[in-house]
Amino acid sequence: MQKEELKRAILDKIYQIDDLNKLNTIQTILNTLENDQLSLDKIEDALETEDYTGYIKEWLKDM
Repeated sequence: MQKEELKRAILDKIYQIDDLNKLNTIQTILNTLENDQLSLDKIEDALETEDYTGYIKEWLKDM
C-alpha cells in the first residue's frame, strides 16, 4: 500500500470508531509517537528508535 492509501485506510477505520475510550487511546498513541519523534530529532547520534508495531497490532486486534 502506498503512503496516501494507507493514511486513507487508517482514517476510514478511525471514522468508524464511536467509543470515546478507543478514540482517547488512539490520541494517546499518536501523542506518544509524536513526542518520541521530537525527542529523537533533538538527539543527533540516536542509533535506534523504539518500534511500536507489535504493540499497535495487538491493540488493534483487541478492538
